[in-house]
Amino acid sequence: MREPRAGREYADSTLLEAVLELYIDTVREGNSVPLTKDGELVAVIVSPEVAEAGMNALGRKS
Repeated sequence: MREPRAGREYADSTLLEAVLELYIDTVREGNSVPLTKDGELVAVIVSPEVAEAGMNALGRKS
């Protein structure tokens, strides 16, 4: 992570950090986290093992 610059204001990231922690805990428990925009599924957060297996199944390299 970058070091903060002197004299620059930064947004409070407390909420974002809490959400990311929840997502990470959910994935560690073996679940996936769907991400939607306007009701449309656009991505899914999964464990590295699941992501690698999916890439291999599609014949892609990560």
